Amino acid sequence: MPITLPTASPKRALFRKLVDASISMVPIAGGHLAAIYSLTHPPQSEIDEEKWRQEITRLAVDTEAAVNFILKRVTLSEDAAYLGRWMSEHAERGWADIFDYDQIISQFPEASKMEILEALGELELEEMLRINKVIGRPFGNVVTASKLYETFDPIVFEDVSPRRDAATVALAVLDTDSMVSCSALADKHGWRVRRINPALAIVGEMIADGRKSRPLGQPLGIRAMTADLQERARLRRFVKHMNAEA
Repeated sequence: MPITLPTASPKRALFRKLVDASISMVPIAGGHLAAIYSLTHPPQSEIDEEKWRQEITRLAVDTEAAVNFILKRVTLSEDAAYLGRWMSEHAERGWADIFDYDQIISQFPEASKMEILEALGELELEEMLRINKVIGRPFGNVVTASKLYETFDPIVFEDVSPRRDAATVALAVLDTDSMVSCSALADKHGWRVRRINPALAIVGEMIADGRKSRPLGQPLGIRAMTADLQERARLRRFVKHMNAEA
């Protein structure tokens, strides 16, 4: 029996949202479609990215047709999508949240342990989490990664996109040559820890460890950050790319 939640398919909801966001960009079909392609990442031998974009562009005038086209090519199973969405919904920090074995198994009593384990394996394969092994059990706990929030937060929370928030964070870093306080940035935009942390993770991946401070027990994944010249160029390109998607 598959993992189920009392909501519509998270895969269909995710891709419908991405296709809806892409319709206004036809015939360019840029950023949101690139996000779909990134998530499904079909092997190059199976599909050419440019042909992929052209096909979605053609179908985007019919949202349902575009969604169905995408779903046939998605590598993530329905079980993995449900589990990923559930983790996004129940994550407290949005940064390396931990879900232990008993918590996950008890949440899906209608599913077999093997179905849950395979769903977790898929999410780990997609680099959305890390599974920590333990003697005597299939795993001890799992630790979420930023890609999980980047993928599922847009369908869990109304009008929230970690990548769009990351562009705001990146602009704050670009607007100064000194350290940016992440707590001050959160206060400025009225963002709770759960919202800003996924954005901090995205920006933090573009900045070396020596220029971003560790949390030291605080709820923010990064307390402050700055960027050198090369990182500033990388952040500038990211902001430009995100503005092109808007």
